[in-house]
Amino acid sequence: MRPSVVTETDVALLRAIGEERGVVAASRRIGLSRDRAVYRLHRLARAFGGPVVAAVRGGPLHGATRLTPLGDRIARGGFEALELLGARPLAAAPRPNRFEGTFHVEPVPRVELRGGPVLRVAFRAEEGERVSLLLDPESIIIARQRFPSSARNVLAARVESVGRSRPEGPRLLTARVGAALWRIAVTDEPVRELHLAPGARVWLYVKAAALRRVAGAGPAPTRGSRRP
Repeated sequence: MRPSVVTETDVALLRAIGEERGVVAASRRIGLSRDRAVYRLHRLARAFGGPVVAAVRGGPLHGATRLTPLGDRIARGGFEALELLGARPLAAAPRPNRFEGTFHVEPVPRVELRGGPVLRVAFRAEEGERVSLLLDPESIIIARQRFPSSARNVLAARVESVGRSRPEGPRLLTARVGAALWRIAVTDEPVRELHLAPGARVWLYVKAAALRRVAGAGPAPTRGSRRP
């Protein structure tokens, strides 16, 4: 059984840090903001009783970030290693959003969701192939007005509800985008400062790399296309 303290995103973040040697580059690679990545690293440190990353001092890599032996064990072994570490239970992260849609190659890789919208993605698939996507609620940035951003997906939405997934967990906001409800993890501060309440019009920012393809049951590839 996977410990509830760790998510697939946490493992992906540690593996990216091991390769990129930096939190900023690693968080950008998996579609997280730097603040969210740092929050996750502190959360793991509290759960396992020790840091999972450390700053590199001196030498050619001065200023870089490396995995500690604990972080390296999690990154290399994934959930199989986690079962041996005895993590103290914390609030489970909100379950990810799951979407179904049709992949298109041109003019850029994108997935047309049922009932809209169209999302730009960072993976490849066959033209017309049905795909399933996961999006971590913590990977979504919410704003009341549009602003310049490197995010490839900027979506107009309307807040439906603001609550909590668990009493001790983060605030969980639901917003309607097209025909679907999206779950967004936020802290108390933006809820208060942005006046996030049911009916509020907002903008959602999602990086293409944050949309992960997962296995899912769907129609067979269209005639003439290659099966994966």
